[in-house]
Amino acid sequence: MLMEECGVFGVVLKNNENSIPFVIEGLIALQHRGQESAGIAYVSNNEIKVHKRMGMVIDVFENYNKMFSDLAIGHVRYSTKGKSDIQNAQPFHVRYKNEHFAIAHNGQIENAETLRKELEENGTIFLTDSDTELILHILIKNINKDISKWTIEEISKTIFQYIRPSYSLLLLFKDKLIAIRDKYGYRPLYYYISESGYYISSEDSGFNFLDPNNANIFEVLPGEAIEFSKSGIKKFKIPTKEKKYCFFEHIYFARPDSNIFGRNVHLTREDLGRICAIENPVEADIVVPVLDSGLSAALGYSKESKIPIELGLMRNRYVGRTFIAPNQKDREIGVKRKLPPISKVIEGKRIILVDDSIVRGTTMKNIVSMLRKSGASEIHIRVSSPKVINTCHWGVDIPKKEDLIAYKLSLKELKDELKADSIGYVSINGIKKILKEEFNYYCLNCFKNN
Repeated sequence: MLMEECGVFGVVLKNNENSIPFVIEGLIALQHRGQESAGIAYVSNNEIKVHKRMGMVIDVFENYNKMFSDLAIGHVRYSTKGKSDIQNAQPFHVRYKNEHFAIAHNGQIENAETLRKELEENGTIFLTDSDTELILHILIKNINKDISKWTIEEISKTIFQYIRPSYSLLLLFKDKLIAIRDKYGYRPLYYYISESGYYISSEDSGFNFLDPNNANIFEVLPGEAIEFSKSGIKKFKIPTKEKKYCFFEHIYFARPDSNIFGRNVHLTREDLGRICAIENPVEADIVVPVLDSGLSAALGYSKESKIPIELGLMRNRYVGRTFIAPNQKDREIGVKRKLPPISKVIEGKRIILVDDSIVRGTTMKNIVSMLRKSGASEIHIRVSSPKVINTCHWGVDIPKKEDLIAYKLSLKELKDELKADSIGYVSINGIKKILKEEFNYYCLNCFKNN
């Protein structure tokens, strides 16, 4: 399973209403983007305050009644850079010259190590090992005046000049919120304009609880910064030559009901399953999705192949740690607890097992083993993405190449290693058929051996 770093949500309300419940609802909608920690920074009595803890949103904010603000940003985190602890939980908050601001970041800074080394050599002290803290220091170092007088132009120009993608950012000041998206648009960022104010989210599905008018949902464009305040909206944009949207947003990260980079996620995944069926046909009795992210692709595979889809694996949403020693047996129990097979569906059947991706291969190997024990006569693995054979430096938690099972093995070797009867992936050319003229807008580096 791949993970990705974080989701952000911000609210600016015009009529002195409390934004905190709205931010919490938005973070719950984005919980799939990070489950390690959650936090909110908000303006109260002309001060910025932060509440953050390890854990899920609903637990972190079970007592929020004492928090009130019409201006706030929130964050859910999965760590790709920096330890999984409260020290690295966001939003980050900094004080400087009797002023202060806060930041929430989705992405990973490509030149983080170089920037950290330069700043430390010049005396900067870091309180975390998260690359997000770099942005705070870069802004303070390069905008030489009080924070209260910083303009959207100064802030965004500094970030665009020094910080290399990927980033979708929310910056909170005492009287405004600024959203910034990197010049490639690698990570998504959207905003919704309503009569009551402004809402900003990593995915447009984060607005669903508001029953929004879709005509008033907009994308923060690549290379764009937008300031939201009670006075209205200000925009600043740098020229951009190319886009590099992360295709894994469609494959795995985003919610199926989201519309990412101009495409509906569920329908895109269904298209991937359809292409997978065209490129990798096989005779079988049923199509079984690896829930949840494999469901849309399995529907596409089933529709194209005319082979019925069945719930052969159940999704247990109440899994926690296992109590067996931390070894291979422990991982097997974890998979069986998370995706227990339905033996009466599987027994005696030729199965097409559809998943969104295979990274290390451990989970898939255990699933195949469970299906064999449940009586499957054949198991044909179909993957609705190309082989993951390269690392990512822009925020996807892909291990080093040597740990990627598809980097090390041929298709035949993969089939044998996973103990499947066959295995097939979607080709990069298959993705091109789906995206058409938008194909060159996407980053597919993790599928390329370079």
